[in-house]
Amino acid sequence: MNKNYLFSKVLAIFAIVILLISFTTSSTYAAFSFSSITFNNDTAYRLYLNDMNSFTNGINSRTDYNTARKQMINKILELRDKYNNKPGINNITNKLLTTVLTEDSGNTSTLLQKILNLIKSLFSNIGTNLKTLTPDAVVNTQATTAGKLVGNDYNVKLSANIYYANKDANGNPTSNKWVVLVHAFMMNGQAIADTLGQMYLDQGFNVIAPDLRGCGSSEGKSTMGYLESLDIYDWLTYLNNAYPNNCNEIVVHGVSLGGATTLFLSGLEVDGVSIKDKKVIGVIEDCGYTSMTGIINDLFGSLGDSELVSTVLGLLDKVDLGNLGNTLASDNLVENLLINTIDVGLTAENFDEKQNALNSLANAEVPVLIIHGTADSTVPFENSDRVYETAMNNTKIPYVQRFIAEDENHAFIIMGNKYNVYEGHVQNFIAKAEEIKAGNTIDKDSNYEQEEEQGNSIFNSIFRLLTLFKNMLK
Repeated sequence: MNKNYLFSKVLAIFAIVILLISFTTSSTYAAFSFSSITFNNDTAYRLYLNDMNSFTNGINSRTDYNTARKQMINKILELRDKYNNKPGINNITNKLLTTVLTEDSGNTSTLLQKILNLIKSLFSNIGTNLKTLTPDAVVNTQATTAGKLVGNDYNVKLSANIYYANKDANGNPTSNKWVVLVHAFMMNGQAIADTLGQMYLDQGFNVIAPDLRGCGSSEGKSTMGYLESLDIYDWLTYLNNAYPNNCNEIVVHGVSLGGATTLFLSGLEVDGVSIKDKKVIGVIEDCGYTSMTGIINDLFGSLGDSELVSTVLGLLDKVDLGNLGNTLASDNLVENLLINTIDVGLTAENFDEKQNALNSLANAEVPVLIIHGTADSTVPFENSDRVYETAMNNTKIPYVQRFIAEDENHAFIIMGNKYNVYEGHVQNFIAKAEEIKAGNTIDKDSNYEQEEEQGNSIFNSIFRLLTLFKNMLK
């Protein structure tokens, strides 16, 4: 047997043993890194949770329900900024925000107890929650498409993190497959990369995770999907230009605001160049809303509080929605709000066409995967019905797959729910999209039979580790 081969095999086994030990011990993680996953000292993580625990315990259970939610959201964002860029902070911020935003009991005591239970769970799973991906590059581009189509004031500097599946000796990517991960309200590129990035890296996809405008390191202010879709188009251009020899196929995958952004992007064409021309082979839309007016109506209907609606929409500069009161007076009032107050980059002339993402989807030419939880209280599940119907009626879309997540709430993947089922859908969808790219014809309506849900036990974690090393052991 070749000595180099034997040495490599022994080294791989040793690495597995070290990682398995790290999964089965409860001591504090020392700083070390393997591949793209980094474990670091957990001091900031513990301080964040301690602060949040004390704050939550200090809220009177008789406090108005929506007032308590706003207080908690503001505190979570304050702590995120306080412990910015520390390991695990994105992870726990995402989970806390998702819980507050999707909790719909209307009872403050129930809300407080759910948050305290989550904090306890986060404390007990420090090792898992300290996982974070380390970018191989942080890159910038300009929002030239928004500047061209909307106005030069919207041409802002955009930032993104890049993570390579594998690198050569010079640190360049060896894979020619990419995924663009598009994050939700109040998140950033690192946060969505920590949620979904490893899923794609394991499949050999390089990852680019932009900070949407007004988020993370990107300039501008957060809007509601249309301008963001123009920015993602610029990132597609960036990938095609920056990696001419290592960009053969791209998947765009968005969650919540990112899902809506993906819908707005799906049929976008600039100067006759579509996203398919930019090497996009498929788009994945997870719990995105279908129109700007629709989501505002839905949120006012479920929340009934203008300040909380503003917060949920990620309008962190505190855009005043108070003129709407607790109900919407008319479509004209909403249109005026979106154009003049929030400033979503639309005008009275193009508002009706551009504010509805389904109008873009009706012009799409690439496969679509639709994901939505049936218990979503933020973006009603019926939105996914409209997405599915539009996609099926568009004869230019060659393949449509749907993941109906029973009893799951908004952006459930952020909480790690149904991870293996979610991953199975993504893998199957990519396989079908690649078949179509290769020139094969398949049935448009998917007949994929999803996997049974697995719990996030230590045994599943060990199995995933073993899978990561399978090529090293051959």
